Amino acid sequence: MSEAAHTFAAPPAPRSIYVAFEVFPRPKGASSHIAAMVTALAENRGPVWLLCCGFADMPAWQREGDIVIHRFKVHHPNLLRRAKEFGDFVFGRLAGLKTPPGLCVFRDPWGGWPALSALPDTPAVFEVNGLPSWELDYAYPALRNNPVLRIKIEEIERHCLDSADAVATVSEVTRAALIGLGVDGGRISVVPNSASDVFFNAPNGPGPDYLRAGRWFGYVGSLHPWQGLDLLIKAWAAAAGDLPETRLLVVHNGRRKPLKVLKKQIRKLGLVDRVLLQSPLPPDALADVISRLEFTVAPLTETVRNTVQGCCPIKIVESMAAGTPVLASDLQVTRDLITHDLDGHLVPPGRSRPLALAIRQLSGDDSQRNRLAHRCRETARTRFTRRVMFDKLEAIFQSASSAPKRS
Repeated sequence: MSEAAHTFAAPPAPRSIYVAFEVFPRPKGASSHIAAMVTALAENRGPVWLLCCGFADMPAWQREGDIVIHRFKVHHPNLLRRAKEFGDFVFGRLAGLKTPPGLCVFRDPWGGWPALSALPDTPAVFEVNGLPSWELDYAYPALRNNPVLRIKIEEIERHCLDSADAVATVSEVTRAALIGLGVDGGRISVVPNSASDVFFNAPNGPGPDYLRAGRWFGYVGSLHPWQGLDLLIKAWAAAAGDLPETRLLVVHNGRRKPLKVLKKQIRKLGLVDRVLLQSPLPPDALADVISRLEFTVAPLTETVRNTVQGCCPIKIVESMAAGTPVLASDLQVTRDLITHDLDGHLVPPGRSRPLALAIRQLSGDDSQRNRLAHRCRETARTRFTRRVMFDKLEAIFQSASSAPKRS
């Protein structure tokens, strides 16, 4: 959809707003979640305006049915300046509305603060996947030793948490962290991530050429340290000799620096012919690939990112929806999704030997894999469909819309 196609008509007035300080769309879990959120809003509260970031080659605004996307396309290398300019963009788009929308949902304080300021009478939901103050230590090392900045960021977060009529999150771990900050637990609802319909539907085509020969298991996700991919490579180096027909497929996010480090590790461990690196895939292609793997691995590390902040790895949910069982680290965030030896397999986090043993076990036991595959698909159909997610979100939206206005 080209930007030029939209220069002759103004976007329709919104009935609801979704604000995210994220580039959309991108081949990553956050984009899948954003797409689900705006689709849920559009069911009963369209038109929806999605205010997000965008790359230079993306249209400044586009319309997809009842969803209108407004993109902030100025990318400053400094995070704080970029966040400030995005906030100005959000405020400018919303403050000029003649009729306030019926609901505003925001994903982060960078967009939440200006949205709350521009729409003081609009019910608001703060969707917390993480807070910037939590992420400073590992995501923004250049900023983590600035106590004044941390205090200011925490003040902005607190304002958003206090001003929202409801708070939503994807994990019980995140809910506990928010309660630890003093947020009333009664205002916090947990709605796990969901998988789009394409992951539930078996592929019809022959699949990619590289998966037609041999046996494959896979990793899908980013190259961030807390994902534990380096541990998986070590474990695979220990197990690969016993599984000569099996290879590991890594579908990654394409970040150059960590990809270079990963390639070096693969060469050092002699796995060049046993690991295939695949750049990001669109959802339909990714669903096809996952459905053809024997199992996937989510080797999350036991770090603050996973044990205190919390998460709901969409790669686990999508793999289960495709009927491909998941071998994952045994953490609270994974136990909330997987029951060991019922619909998945859990191993102690941070240890390559148990992970290598589990890779051998799952690769060598067709009966166990088939049993887990059947049960994980059933779990996903019960818990992780878009319909299940949308119904839970609608209850939150209604609660926020009917809540007494918070001062």
